[in-house]
Amino acid sequence: MIATLHTFMRALLTPDLSLRTLSDARVITGNDALPRLLRTSRFVEAEIEWRGARWLLSMPLTSAAVPHIERAASFVRRLTAPWVHEYRILSGEMRWYDAAGTEHATDLVLERLPEGYAFDEALTAVAAETLHGALDRLQVRLREAGIAHNNLGEKNLRWSGGDLVPIRYHDLKVEAPTDADTAAFGELHRIVDRAAVAQPQTVGDVAATYTAPKPLGGHRWTGNLFEGLVCVEDETGFGYVDAQNRPVIPSRYLWAGDFHEGRAEVETPTGMGLIDREGRYVIAPEYEIVEYRPATSAVYVRRDGLWALFDYSGRQLTDFSETVKPGV
Repeated sequence: MIATLHTFMRALLTPDLSLRTLSDARVITGNDALPRLLRTSRFVEAEIEWRGARWLLSMPLTSAAVPHIERAASFVRRLTAPWVHEYRILSGEMRWYDAAGTEHATDLVLERLPEGYAFDEALTAVAAETLHGALDRLQVRLREAGIAHNNLGEKNLRWSGGDLVPIRYHDLKVEAPTDADTAAFGELHRIVDRAAVAQPQTVGDVAATYTAPKPLGGHRWTGNLFEGLVCVEDETGFGYVDAQNRPVIPSRYLWAGDFHEGRAEVETPTGMGLIDREGRYVIAPEYEIVEYRPATSAVYVRRDGLWALFDYSGRQLTDFSETVKPGV
């Protein structure tokens, strides 16, 4: 039986009761005091502080992911290069109970985060030629190690100690062809070039924050950077740009919120709705209120004064009634 996202969140909030090795860890929370969770189709993860360092703690959402990460962790453990950070499986780390009261134990993946900051922040703080050189060095290192990261993108690189360090080895391939990551590196080089054209580079280290790189000119108002997107207000309404101020979702909303776990609340003349990162409606804009809770992937929707619960994919889970309320 696979644990749920809600189970994982509860364990993060009560590590002394739910976690074995990490019983004294502290989860990084948002302004709502809830864990900041990131979910993909196969994993849910959160950042934690433990033993004076930052770590990524991931839980597989499908049993099919477990054998692969076991092989990846076994190989990464044998790599002693300074650009490789700790990545290991904590067997039976999370204790939880199902509806019948039966106790279960779930494996978690623990990965140490390198000091420094994210790749999209490095685009605005590090010279383009320096980033190109770091990408070339990393490509050589992966080839020499006989591995392919197999999911090398902006979100899976950090700028640390004057180099780019990969994270999230979940898709690692061993004895991979020497060109396995070539396409990914090519795209990363193009991203660096586009950033250099869009915005002059400044050299120097900056602290990792969610603040959008400045300046993002040409807007009435500019929000903060969340999940690679910045909410902005233009003459035509609210929309989204990337960290380099390139339009991603047109400014067409009466109001728009920040992205969390791939979802954002928006308001149109016909009502509120929920969109994904491509601007597609997950929940149509036809309701009085749409309130998304990223920590639990629950969406509370109000119509005619009554509330209903929807899920992350936009499926309605309950009827509209007075008994379903978002609470505090």
